[in-house]
Amino acid sequence: MLIFTFVCSFEEWSKNNVASQAIKILIADSEGSACDRICSFLTGDPTYQVVGRAVNADECMSLALIKRPDVILVHNGLKPTSGIEVCEQLALQNLDSATLLVVAQAMDENLFRRMMAAGVSELLVAPLQKNRTMDAIRNGFDKKASQRHGGAATSSEESRRIIAVTGARGGCGRTMVAVNLSCAIARATERDSPGGNNVVLADVNVRAGDAATFLDIRPQRTLADVTVSASGVDREMIESLLENHASGVTLLSASASEPYGRQELTRGIIVSALAVLRSRFKYTLVDVGVTGTEVSNVTLDFCDTILMVVGMDLARLRAARLYVAHLLEANFPREKIQVVLNDIQPESKSISTSQAESILEATVAARVPNEGRLVPASINLGQPFVLTHPSSPVSQAINDLAARLGVDVGKGSSFKGLLKRLHWGGETNAWTAQTPYAVPHKGTG
Repeated sequence: MLIFTFVCSFEEWSKNNVASQAIKILIADSEGSACDRICSFLTGDPTYQVVGRAVNADECMSLALIKRPDVILVHNGLKPTSGIEVCEQLALQNLDSATLLVVAQAMDENLFRRMMAAGVSELLVAPLQKNRTMDAIRNGFDKKASQRHGGAATSSEESRRIIAVTGARGGCGRTMVAVNLSCAIARATERDSPGGNNVVLADVNVRAGDAATFLDIRPQRTLADVTVSASGVDREMIESLLENHASGVTLLSASASEPYGRQELTRGIIVSALAVLRSRFKYTLVDVGVTGTEVSNVTLDFCDTILMVVGMDLARLRAARLYVAHLLEANFPREKIQVVLNDIQPESKSISTSQAESILEATVAARVPNEGRLVPASINLGQPFVLTHPSSPVSQAINDLAARLGVDVGKGSSFKGLLKRLHWGGETNAWTAQTPYAVPHKGTG
């Protein structure tokens, strides 16, 4: 009898203990189909507990205040007020909850803006998939938990950011800066989050994107492959396009797989892709490509920082000045625009930084020095120089730029360990073939 009583008490204690540690979930769905599907995913899993089901906006607000859930899933078809409006109202309540938005179809530009402003943790596109939904719930919960217990973990260098790398003219070194800056940030942030998911480089130049070449990656699929049949891009589709590089950078390529100029990215695809990437990666760097296009305009609109790479000759400086003026006329905040000077020729140093600032009427954030044959060889061999020659002046300039963006470049994995993964050897003997900058070429298939 005593044993039976003890067992019953222990079982009761176990149930209560598990329930107290379970992730509490509130679901708001007027039609009920999404709610039923989510509940079916959670059935039998004690780590999740549905604490409320709301059928309209008022019920959702009331249950959120009463139940204090860890995660709130809101269907955008909620009535009479839309789901995104409910998310905006929830944000004003300062609830300690992660909010996830469920939509029935691909997201549009206006919805993306409102999601960002309301602090929506993630977007789920119907029909809901179990693994995707469970991951989103867990990620939203973990993110809120880290904010509660970490405090400083929500500082500016840890917040998710979209950084657009652009240029007024071709040949300015835009892709070189984007690729090496991505690698520098990935290396610096690896210690904080081993295994990646820190940095993604999105090449949205569908006509002539070269980021994959700079990383010696031959992507199997690109954004260009989905533009014909897709009006939007959900997370599963994006993940099928991602390519991992040994540096820790993840690449999303838009290089044309069709004849030149046949494919174009739509505004909706870029908006959806940026939303998905921002929800997954701490840093999203976008190689914007040709300026003045719909793709470049929407990318610059949604990014947090614009890095304008300027080749150091008078023609490129004048073109960049017009580009800066255009962005300011389009109401982009001046502090959002940061100029990166690139000494593309040895003679470029004859133009001082102060002279360049005078011509551009903008402040220079960084200057990348000319490094002889190092940079061209790095590009031709698909091996970023910040990884093979981290002590070179050009690599130091890229690291300084990363620091200017709020990245702690003092952190990161050891250089030897990184090169071991890349199979490149050490810095002093990495490029020791017949030419000073020759390295064993390692294709990625």
